Amino acid sequence: MIALISILLVLASVLLIVVVFVQNPKGGGLSSDFGAAQQLGGVQRTNDFIEKATWTLAAVILVASIGLTSMMKPAKAKEQPKTEQKGGQNGPTGGQQGTPQPR
Repeated sequence: MIALISILLVLASVLLIVVVFVQNPKGGGLSSDFGAAQQLGGVQRTNDFIEKATWTLAAVILVASIGLTSMMKPAKAKEQPKTEQKGGQNGPTGGQQGTPQPR
């Protein structure tokens, strides 16, 4: 399931890049490249489709990212190994170059 959502996320990202490159911020874009745009459904329809595709792909990326994040298992923190401390006057070092313990 995680692999399927990851593939969907990558595919939607690539398609979003393509759709954004097709757009022109000054209003031209793909629709201005066609001389007879009226035969292809009109300029306004082309711009509407590109805008809807942009928002749809952005929403798919958002939902897939949140879904993928929620499906991932949290990494367990490694438990620190418990060290045995020997009691006595010499402390945990066992009498090897340790500081003297108060009595």
